[in-house]
Amino acid sequence: MEDIKAIVKNVVKDGFEFEIYLSKSNKVKIDIEDKVVDRIEASNEQGLGIRVIKDGKMGFSYTTKLTKKDIENCTKMAMDIALSQDKEDVFELLKEQKENKNSIELFDKEGLSKAKEEKIKKLIDMEDKIKAYDPRISLVRDLSYTESIYSYVMENSYGVKVEETLSGFFVMGCAIAKDSQDTSSGCSYMASRFLEDINFDLISKDIAINTISLLNPKSFETRSLPVVFSPDSMVSLLRAFSSIFLGDSLIKNKTMLKDKLQEQIASEDITIIDDGTINRAIGSSCFDADGNPTQKNVVVENGIFKTFLHNIYTAKKSNQEPTSNSVRAGYKSIPQTGVHNFYLAPKEHSLDTLLGAYEECVYITELMGLHMADPISGNFSLGASGIFYKNAKPMYPIRAVTVASNFLELLKKVKLVGNDFRFFGHVGSPSVLVENITIGGV
Repeated sequence: MEDIKAIVKNVVKDGFEFEIYLSKSNKVKIDIEDKVVDRIEASNEQGLGIRVIKDGKMGFSYTTKLTKKDIENCTKMAMDIALSQDKEDVFELLKEQKENKNSIELFDKEGLSKAKEEKIKKLIDMEDKIKAYDPRISLVRDLSYTESIYSYVMENSYGVKVEETLSGFFVMGCAIAKDSQDTSSGCSYMASRFLEDINFDLISKDIAINTISLLNPKSFETRSLPVVFSPDSMVSLLRAFSSIFLGDSLIKNKTMLKDKLQEQIASEDITIIDDGTINRAIGSSCFDADGNPTQKNVVVENGIFKTFLHNIYTAKKSNQEPTSNSVRAGYKSIPQTGVHNFYLAPKEHSLDTLLGAYEECVYITELMGLHMADPISGNFSLGASGIFYKNAKPMYPIRAVTVASNFLELLKKVKLVGNDFRFFGHVGSPSVLVENITIGGV
């Protein structure tokens, strides 16, 4: 890194701030089909991103080649881009090294060192358990295990330097069930920074239940009634609309939450948190992409909107304070605002309590078409699958229905929040009971 820094310093002209971001990633993916290894893929990538700032204007360039000439050309390109900006701006770099007080585990050396054969056996055992759950499950597909190592060093012209090495593990799978009348499918997944935190048995059970629970659906007429969103389906909504809480959306006027700080935007049962310091969680890190130590941010507290999530740039642009929510996808991208571990906090109610709160309700287990949701207005109309309940008992599955509402209106209509909390990737939620949503039948 010192050699790269010396080259950049020699090229950068007076009046420029600069930031060097060097990253390296390694990934191994194992796919299983019919209890046999179908494919093992290994990949690695390394690259360098250079940001320069001149009078608040930013230029950025990257390269995958780390020769002296390539680094010089990359730096010159970034400076040319900064100088070509004709609009005043307020980009700046972190000017002071911040102490990391986050005592969190992020790298699983033991998990990564376990034999490949042991990991393959876990997948094969998953396939056996999924099929053993119900004889109608005829096929297990897309069963895969992925492990990764990501390391980076970021250093800027003020002497601020941060570096981390992070591990990641991801397991997913799907299955197909058949009987004499119908065919259905179901999937599930789990991610963590530590292999031992991946619950292979739970994923297997989830896949099996999600697959067979939707066999032989009945037609459903359009009506408005209470809806219980499963943790997985509520996570899908939170992920789709998380951008409304970001500083980037605020400064671009792409959020309906502008001017709503400290206002009641949701039911009192709703508390939404973003926390980059959760031990071993897949969204955790010691620092954000600006170099600030990560922290816990209460975004919505008992229904009150408390804060947007900011990096240095969006905080300055909107006259607010940074919340350590600068993220970047790697050396090819500049820092933007984003979430770390974003979740709806659980309450004390059991799923049975939610399902029995009204005489009738629909338990939504899957949402589809989330790319069509509009995070600016909050409106959505999504494909859905689930189960119709009456007097707390499952009556029949429904498929190919639509769920239409507005995200903020949905949060305001929340009546009960469950205790069955789950993280799916870096977004988490328990089950949630919402009063009166339109379910469109076929």
